Amino acid sequence: MAFYALVAMLISAAFAATLWRQYRTRPRPYLLAWAVALAFYAIAALTEVLGAAGGWTDLLYRAYYFFGAIILVGVLALGTIYLLAPRFSRPALWTLIVLGAFGLAAVVGAQLQAARLETHLVPNADTIAAQGGLFNVLAILMAALINIVGTVILVGGAAWSAFAAWRRGGASSRVIANVLIAAGALTVATASSLTRVFHVYEVFYIGQAIGVLVMFGGFLAAQRAPRRATSLNPAPSR
Repeated sequence: MAFYALVAMLISAAFAATLWRQYRTRPRPYLLAWAVALAFYAIAALTEVLGAAGGWTDLLYRAYYFFGAIILVGVLALGTIYLLAPRFSRPALWTLIVLGAFGLAAVVGAQLQAARLETHLVPNADTIAAQGGLFNVLAILMAALINIVGTVILVGGAAWSAFAAWRRGGASSRVIANVLIAAGALTVATASSLTRVFHVYEVFYIGQAIGVLVMFGGFLAAQRAPRRATSLNPAPSR
């Protein structure tokens, strides 16, 4: 298990470094957001490597839950907003900061079920159970809220950019970028869901590696996108 998690960690860390270098050369906010997202992905994967190799601890699981289950999809979605609708980027950034702060405080204060940590696999989501108190409920709520809204933005951004390009009568690098990023994020989410249902952990780790590869393809495609999105409205048909 540690091998697949290590592959996902190395891929995401390498891609985060690549996007950071591109941001330093061409300082576009969506590049910074996606570099941060992949860095968070690498941190979450690192906790899986350490957990698979030496067993899970209280600190490892809290880090995994915050970086992997709470904040990651939100930062990916923030990059999509910077790319497609930059006029909404500032309120989106502050909203994510506030929600992320609540999520971090909740994860730090949550009561964990210690028995769930006695494994070398990724602990069950019930490790932070709603019955554990207010912080537990808040952590679960922040994870659900940020992931649902973030996924809607990722998928909605891909669908909207595809529709706008279709109305213009041609393909767009923005379409390809957002479709791949959304597909990569959904690949990881699907692998996680399948793991919980069928308990086949190889699916989870392999899905992580494939998902980050697909997302990075989207990040590369975004390099050909215009510097700013001029309008949310698709061009009128001729």
